[in-house]
Formats: sequence, structure tokens, C-alpha cells
Amino acid sequence: MWKKIDVVFKLKAPLHIGYLPFKGSVVSPTRYYVSGRNFWGAVTKRITEHLYEKPKGEHYKKIGHQIMKNLRFSYFYLYDGRVVYFPHYTDKGLKYGNNKEEITKAEFEHRFIGSIISTAIDSESSTAKYGSLHEIEFINNKFRDENGEFRDVKIAGSIWMKKNAEIENENKKVNLNNKGAIFNIIQELILGGESKYGFGRVLLESVNKIKFPDVAPFKWDDDPEKITIKLGESLISHLKYDKGIKFQGDVELFTGRGFYDPKKLKDTTEGNDDICNNNSSDNKKESEEAEKPGRVISKPECYFSPGTILQEDIKCKLNWDGTLEECHNAPH
Repeated sequence: MWKKIDVVFKLKAPLHIGYLPFKGSVVSPTRYYVSGRNFWGAVTKRITEHLYEKPKGEHYKKIGHQIMKNLRFSYFYLYDGRVVYFPHYTDKGLKYGNNKEEITKAEFEHRFIGSIISTAIDSESSTAKYGSLHEIEFINNKFRDENGEFRDVKIAGSIWMKKNAEIENENKKVNLNNKGAIFNIIQELILGGESKYGFGRVLLESVNKIKFPDVAPFKWDDDPEKITIKLGESLISHLKYDKGIKFQGDVELFTGRGFYDPKKLKDTTEGNDDICNNNSSDNKKESEEAEKPGRVISKPECYFSPGTILQEDIKCKLNWDGTLEECHNAPH
């Protein structure tokens, strides 16, 4: 059994949520939302560093695996206090908003997206290092409203917890259903990349004051493993690609990067909580990788992009990283 809470965070700094790395471009674009995987990583970091005085790579992996089993995170979308800016494809292109208001992609970018130019410095000449000039795109933490006033940018989404969910190490445990426990964990998080520029800091603003079922393109059920998306509704997460699904929108290669590959961790440890006592060479290699932030990239897979409109009803489940996957044993 699961419990769902609808959550709003306020951005205290810009956010950079990166794409699949690719060479040949001097621009690092940002996604216009925060994925469930970003929240999984941030919460894993917070709980691991609470449970371990000097956490190591294998500690993050152990706690991350427990969080995979006990928590689910939706994608979080920009919220101006009135409108949640979900993407959706139309005959006139990609637009953002909900039933109250929608704007074009160009208007969205003008209102919420910024960028900075950065370069490395050559230590010998004290000039810009050749080939290092690049532009970093980000979600601004402030926007100008229709009256010209600067206001805070927020993000809104949902978090599910299993009943009696506990995260533990050898000596301590965190009961996520204890009063206030989950709120203390998510009170302040660092999301996304480019933290060296001070990016990523968000603060919890409210819980259950905005109801996602009332504003989302489809209803988030209380059980994240039993979700129905109806014909004509747009996706607000990536949905794993299936050639049998009819759609209007886009398909993309989707992945993530971090200390290690959490997808591989989940696939190889299903049903085995004692993941740190495996002495295989693969485990040793992953332990070494875990000491190198951002070095490991998960295998890219094809997904329907957020905003894609489905041309049929489907039943699906929400995965640990906020992506959706069709339940093939469920009738359409």
C-alpha cells in the first residue's frame, strides 16, 4: 500500500537538468522539468549522509536501492503559483501549461530559461583555454510576471511512500512514515547538475496545498503501480517506447549519469538487499566507479517524450526514476 503527497518546492538558485551528453556542441541545454531520477538521487544523498558519518560509494548504493523499493517520484514541473507548466504537443507545436493557461515554447523560454557563458582558464597564459568556451542553459529561479514584478519560480509534483517504509544501515534506521520524517528529508535538496556554479538548491514550500489530480493532464492514482492514461491525454513523464502504441509527439533516447548506474543496480539485485557483500569483479568495478561523480552513464533507451499525446488507453506503472512503463499483462 502506498501513500501519496503532492509537493511544491521553491527554487533558491537556478536549475540545470541535463540531456544525454553529446560531442560537437558548445551548448549544454537544460530540460524544462525535474525528473524522478533527479529526486531519487537527491534523496539518496540526504539519507545516506544522515545514516553514515563518512559515507562511501557502497553506502550510497545500498541506501539508493532501498529508496528504489520504498519511494516513487513523479516528474516535477515549473509552477508560478497559478499554473503548472506541463508540456503537450498540439497541431501548432509544443506548448506549456494546463487548462488555465497555455503558452508557446518560445514564450516559456523567454519567461523561465536563461544561460551563462563559461570557459576554463589556461594556467600558463591566464587566458581562455582553447576549446573550453561553452554555454550552460538553466531554469531561472525568478521570473517577471505580467505586472513586471519578479516572483519565485517553483516546481510541483508528487511523491509516493510505501506503508511502513524504512531506510536503514547497520546501526540506524529512518521510518519514512513517522510524523515529519519525510518532510525533514526533503526540506532542502540539491537537484541536477552544475552545482559548482551554485545551481540546484530548492526548499520545500508546501505539501498537499496543490492537488496534482486537479491540474495534471491525467490523474495520478494513489497506487503508482496502477496508472491509467486515456486516449488524448498527454504524458507528464517519459513512457518506455513500444512500437504498438499510437501517439502524437516525439520519441527520444533517454538516460542519466551519476556515481554509478542505478538501473544496473536494480536489475542485478532484485530481491537481494545485501548488495554490499558481493565480491565479484563487477561489484569492485562499480565500487570504483562510485567514487567518480558523473562518470557513469546509464544505457540509453527509447522513450516517448513528456508532452506526447497517446491515441489509445493504456495501463502502466511508475518506476523508481519517474518514468512510466506499460503493464503488458493488463488489457487495453
